[in-house]
Amino acid sequence: MQGQPACVNTAVAAFGALAIGFAQIATAADIPVQGRRLHLRGRAESPAAASLRISLQGNGIAPPFGSPSASDALVLGAGAAPGQCHAELSLDPAKWHALGGDGSQAGYFYVDRSFQGGVLFAAAQPGRIRVRVKGAALPCAPSAVPQREPVRAWLRLGRSRYCAEFGGSVVQNGAGGFRASGAPAPRECPKPDLTVANLNFLHGATGAGCTSTKYCRLADRAELLFQWIAGSGCPDVVGLQEVWDRSEPLLRAGAAGTCPFPYRIAYARANPIDNQMILSRFLVTSVELRRLFRGFRTALYARIDHPIGPLDVFVTHLASGSDGAGDPCGAACPGECATAGAATVRECQAVQLALFVAERHTVSTPALVMGDWNAEPESFEYRQFTGRGWIDAYLEAGNPECDPRSGTGCTSGRQDQDLSDLEAPAIRETERIDYIFLVPPAPRSACAARIDPAGDADGDGSETGIFAASPNPFVPQCGAEPDSICWPSDHRGVLLDLDCEP
Repeated sequence: MQGQPACVNTAVAAFGALAIGFAQIATAADIPVQGRRLHLRGRAESPAAASLRISLQGNGIAPPFGSPSASDALVLGAGAAPGQCHAELSLDPAKWHALGGDGSQAGYFYVDRSFQGGVLFAAAQPGRIRVRVKGAALPCAPSAVPQREPVRAWLRLGRSRYCAEFGGSVVQNGAGGFRASGAPAPRECPKPDLTVANLNFLHGATGAGCTSTKYCRLADRAELLFQWIAGSGCPDVVGLQEVWDRSEPLLRAGAAGTCPFPYRIAYARANPIDNQMILSRFLVTSVELRRLFRGFRTALYARIDHPIGPLDVFVTHLASGSDGAGDPCGAACPGECATAGAATVRECQAVQLALFVAERHTVSTPALVMGDWNAEPESFEYRQFTGRGWIDAYLEAGNPECDPRSGTGCTSGRQDQDLSDLEAPAIRETERIDYIFLVPPAPRSACAARIDPAGDADGDGSETGIFAASPNPFVPQCGAEPDSICWPSDHRGVLLDLDCEP
């Protein structure tokens, strides 16, 4: 059982308009301050004329100031939805200068007359921070769609993160600009990390041993799933596969009532028995379903308005032997699959999924691609993702590869046609076919996207490893009824703890 996650004591730059009510522990690196003034101007037809002025104040802006570093940044954004501003601007550490010859005590000022980075001027001195941005490097053109309030401002300087929220007195919010002043300091800075869980949640709709036992004790398994979700600290994002008409209401109920917040749900019913669902702690701004080769298998895409910025999430379940995964791609093989060298149905689906991700992921922040591949590491399907530089999060964290003798590191292999394995404490998994792939952020992103090493190395209560890794730890004993069930699925899932700190 995992502990509840605490705030990561790191500095990340972001500027968003997401009002979230979650528990978090502020640290010395996170400094909430007052928003004295924010003035954003810009129009889509005149990108070079865009400008931003920010002024922050407060007793927390105090010596000693940390030395400028390569991770210093300002990220602008009111969210991930259409019409909302989001941009990330780095500050060249060579362009900071100490005030009065002693930056640690007097502060620093920043000047960039080249206009290349967007930030023209910044100053951090006791009690006050000022930033001025101008030009096309600021890709924010306030539209007729109002920016969501409060608009958040984060500035990272050295190891400190100064954050403000511009509600206060808002005098303009619409086409051409956003202007606000006099905003009190927020209670805390939003967390700068991302926690994720993924699981193929067995539908239980096939096999006489499942259908005769209420779909392999579906309601009990749903209850155990959400115990694991809560026990893992209520991850920001949860991806699920094999969702169907009978499990959907159970999952919606658990999503609404398990954690201190209700999960938002992204779901699209593509067929009666095998669909994907995304649970999000934060606002979901867009959802799309993409059918893969032969039409039965699909990929679900959602863009999430996460504090680190717009987050693209893709969840899928590629073909198995039951629906012709190994059949030749054949004469009907789509051109993109033939070009990539796909020989089978499932290989073609992997090609299409990778192309879908590349097509939709258009922001500098990281993206997640997760689900049940029905294919082991180093297969053609797997290499469609790692071959693009996308990261197998489980391995990157230093976890061991699957050992079929002990089940360590394995995610699949348990019986899925009856209760024999679901009611037994033994792991009985023999292969690793479930993944969370991380699409790294663009070089200009302020999120460093550092995967927390195995074993919760940063001590924040979340980790990168196996999800629902052990037989039901929430009861003294599990097994056949009337005991609680041992496993929520024939699969074990994957966890990801991603830090945005440098």
